[in-house]
Amino acid sequence: MFCPTCGRENSRELKFCASCGTNLAAVSQALSGVESEGFLSRIDSALDQFIGRYAERIFKDASLTALDRGIAKSWKLFGQGVITLVVDLFLLALMWNVLPLRLIILLISTPIRLLSGRSQARKRVTAELGGARHAGLPEPSIGELMIGSAGSVTEHTTERLPEYLPPKQEQGLKAGHSE
Repeated sequence: MFCPTCGRENSRELKFCASCGTNLAAVSQALSGVESEGFLSRIDSALDQFIGRYAERIFKDASLTALDRGIAKSWKLFGQGVITLVVDLFLLALMWNVLPLRLIILLISTPIRLLSGRSQARKRVTAELGGARHAGLPEPSIGELMIGSAGSVTEHTTERLPEYLPPKQEQGLKAGHSE
């Protein structure tokens, strides 16, 4: 629809001109010849807009058709609403059967898939560790492993205590103080 004030083209969904703010609903009402809408006319328009928004999921221009006044447009919109309802009922029946089947399959397959994933991960880790051990790392000999005893950090320090000599700097400082 063109604005009578500034001449800008606006979509039929706008109530006011995007450029100058003129009330396009009043202009549309004046052009259609309807002075004031009665109660039944308002209900008719509201139902057409509601059905248009519902049918818009399948028929993209349905909400635009709802804005057009006329008996032929109302019947066309009604037909689009019926077709949309039939498609929705078909999809409802289909999903009513598919969703429970999917739930049953998920309940059965989830534990199996989780266990399978864990065993594959263990096999992968075992293969990586086995490959690393054979990739040049020496095998520990049985003599090196002392079963039943654990080594200690302080185990050999007391044995080597008599070999300990204090650093030479400390000896030099002690000699300097005695002079």
